[in-house]
Amino acid sequence: MQLRLENFGRRFISAVLVAVLLTAAILVLRVTGLPATVDRFLWEVRFSLDKRPVSDKIVFVDIDAGSIDKIGQWPFPRRIYADLTDKLAAAGALDLVYDIDFSAVSNPEDDALFAASIERAGNVSLAAFRQAASAGSVDAEIINLPIDPFLDHAWPVVVMVPMESDSRIWRNLYGFEIDGTTEVSAAAFMGEHTGETSGSFFLDFGIAIDEVPRVPLVDVLNGAVDPDRFAGKKVIVGASAQELRDLFAVPVYGILPGAVIQALGAETLLQKRALVQQGQYLVLLVAALVLILLLMTKIEGWAVKLGILVLSALAIEIVAISFQKSMPVLVPTASAYLLLMFAGVIVVLRELGLHKLLARVADIKQRNSERMLGQVFDDSFDAILVLDSDCVITAANQTARTLFSSEALAGSPARSVLPNALVEEVIAVLQAPDSRIPVPQILVLAQDGTRRRFIEYVVTKAEKTLAARKGHDKTEIRTLACMTCRDVTDERESASRLEYLARFDPITDLLNRSGFEREISRQADGACNKNETVCVIQFAVTNLDQIVATLGFSYGDRVRQSIASRLKSHLSQGITWSAITADVFAGVYVSRSGDDRELEIVDEIQRVIGEDYSIDGARISMQLNFGYVVSGSEQTPDTLLMRAGNALSKARRDNKNLTVRFQSEMDTALQRRRKLETELFKAIVRDELRLDYQPLVNLRDNSVFGVEALLRWDSREFGAVSPMEFIPIAEENGYIQEIGSWVLNRAMKEALTWDASLRLSVNVSPAQFFRGNLVQTVSEALDRASFPAERLDLEVTESLFIDESTDLKFRMEELRELGCKFSMDDFGTGYSSLGYITKYPFSKIKLDKSFVRDTLDREEDMAVIEAVLLLAEGYGMSVIVEGIETFEQSQRLQSLGCKYGQGYYFSRPTSTSGIAALLAKAA
Repeated sequence: MQLRLENFGRRFISAVLVAVLLTAAILVLRVTGLPATVDRFLWEVRFSLDKRPVSDKIVFVDIDAGSIDKIGQWPFPRRIYADLTDKLAAAGALDLVYDIDFSAVSNPEDDALFAASIERAGNVSLAAFRQAASAGSVDAEIINLPIDPFLDHAWPVVVMVPMESDSRIWRNLYGFEIDGTTEVSAAAFMGEHTGETSGSFFLDFGIAIDEVPRVPLVDVLNGAVDPDRFAGKKVIVGASAQELRDLFAVPVYGILPGAVIQALGAETLLQKRALVQQGQYLVLLVAALVLILLLMTKIEGWAVKLGILVLSALAIEIVAISFQKSMPVLVPTASAYLLLMFAGVIVVLRELGLHKLLARVADIKQRNSERMLGQVFDDSFDAILVLDSDCVITAANQTARTLFSSEALAGSPARSVLPNALVEEVIAVLQAPDSRIPVPQILVLAQDGTRRRFIEYVVTKAEKTLAARKGHDKTEIRTLACMTCRDVTDERESASRLEYLARFDPITDLLNRSGFEREISRQADGACNKNETVCVIQFAVTNLDQIVATLGFSYGDRVRQSIASRLKSHLSQGITWSAITADVFAGVYVSRSGDDRELEIVDEIQRVIGEDYSIDGARISMQLNFGYVVSGSEQTPDTLLMRAGNALSKARRDNKNLTVRFQSEMDTALQRRRKLETELFKAIVRDELRLDYQPLVNLRDNSVFGVEALLRWDSREFGAVSPMEFIPIAEENGYIQEIGSWVLNRAMKEALTWDASLRLSVNVSPAQFFRGNLVQTVSEALDRASFPAERLDLEVTESLFIDESTDLKFRMEELRELGCKFSMDDFGTGYSSLGYITKYPFSKIKLDKSFVRDTLDREEDMAVIEAVLLLAEGYGMSVIVEGIETFEQSQRLQSLGCKYGQGYYFSRPTSTSGIAALLAKAA
């Protein structure tokens, strides 16, 4: 018996000691503010569970954003408050409280009106408060009281509210000493408080303050509110508009205006719910007693004891909620809950023991790690197999099972499921010393008899430690082999494809330019010191673009494939072929010096490749140009290709010679062309371009009715450059757009300086039609110069219609709608077709000078001229004959019925001032 009492006494003392230490720790912890923070959270939850109706004795007149917008200014003129006070007093308001600062004087008239309304009402209270004198000031404060004229007839009420450490409003004041006098708060005044006017009380946020009637101030002024709503009510006037910044953070409701917080304080007092904190130490004592009893009890099982602690906490919370609902009491329970939480930790540690707890945590971590690593192992993109020293597979992931097409890899002998090469590598690694460095290898497997599979693999050695068997002290170490495999077939095939594309054209299966340069270099190296020459031939399918435009890109590809097939079938003996670009093919071969068979090969290409093709019923003919170079092996591949290309370019530009051999002087011409291209880009900026004008005359009296603008370039480096040389360059590199725009603007500007209203003819390049927005360019030039569009003739050559597009006629019609006219220049040369005359909107034909001979005696020339005149007359067009150089030619053409002409007989091209002088002389 005595032993039992001694054991009980020890347990009791131990339990009390633990409870006292934990209670002391909790009290120390309160210094940090953590229990207070938890208590505020719990109070807010309890408030949200207790929804109390309002007393219906208070009305809030709100200065909201709508009222400010409608009145139109802030602060409001005090006559507004005078009007409001009169209306509320007339409606029978019991008390009227203004939560508005009236501590400053406004204009005397408005202040007098408001003071008079306060006197008439007799029940008005005005806001009084104290604030810091400046930002950051602690000691210096300003007392804000209503001005004396208002205080003569109104009561001051305090509207300050204390802010807690969480920056929220939890309490309100009963009153506050201001300027030596204790003034009651607005909340206490409206809440009919009759006790002490010092101190504060906790607000009851369980009251549904959002149900207090809220009326916009502007509605009261406009008479939009029934006056009965204010009869016998306490009315508080305040601001909810955000820009007035009278808003505060509170529990439950988030943000409330200051006036509403005063109303909440009044409701709290009216309902006798001025809350106080009580019971903290009593609840803490209860929690300590629960801990003592739990430590002394013989109940087994930590889960049961934790359950008792949780139920104790729930019981305390239920009691606290009940007290708060039935009595104005806030019970701080956070300290008790912290004590019970610490008690739970002690129970777990006592029941499980620290070592058991740590072991359990470690076991959980190990299981999680094994599960995670197992998932990583099985989900790896690489195939992974683990084999023991007997070459038996002990583990294999899903990728390995898929790679080797077996779901039963684990537990199977490696030789029965894996290729022999892999098994031999495993054996070699297991038998090798530990210092051996793993080396990745490639295994090639045949698949379906056609495609090969490439498996990249590496085998590493590992060790596994086994726990000691029963009756043995030492652990056992076993050697394992870990094999990682990856199917790299797609990577190998992609690399092979990229290697192929790096050297070959995929459409024709011929070498591309890069591969061809290597072939040229190889053949040149082979020709070195053998008295041999290297020949590079290029030929272009000049009408491939027309074939694609007519039949489509697929036909273009099939044409190129057919050309490649003929090259490989009929012209591959000693010649290596390539596809340099979409329409240019090239070949290279080596021959002995003096063995000039290049033209024979060109003829053979023309015969084989130039023969018509039949593709899906479409008969297609080829138009070919050739360029070639013969050189010693000392030239670089790039140089040989460039020179053959230069020769081909010359052949493409020269319609009379379809085959051109590279000559050394072409380098000089090419260098000049490149320099011209560079200088032409700077010509406009340097003001090197100018315009000359050649008159267009009436053959009857030699009077000038128009001029043709002719572009000239006086280069700083090259001097006068012929338009026949620089215009093609401008068309090829795109400068023609900028130059063409400059010509139009300059010609119109200069034409307006002449006294006579002459017609202005300007040549337009086909490139301006197809590469730029010619309609916009012409329109902007006409507007900029204010030049009459009906005086502008745009001259185009027949080459414009070689590559007709569907919108060519549409663009010409757009220009004609602007008022411009069109002339067909150099008619009768190149690609003459009567179809152009009928299809497109021409008003003039300029007959080429090649038809004007010295004597005009050739019957063929006369027939052409007469035919053109008859054609023009039939379509309502006029004809201008170019190249008239003698009086006899002028007379002869006039006798044939030609009315207009142009040529050196009348005037050579001259400057703007020259045309002005010519017109002055004619006048």
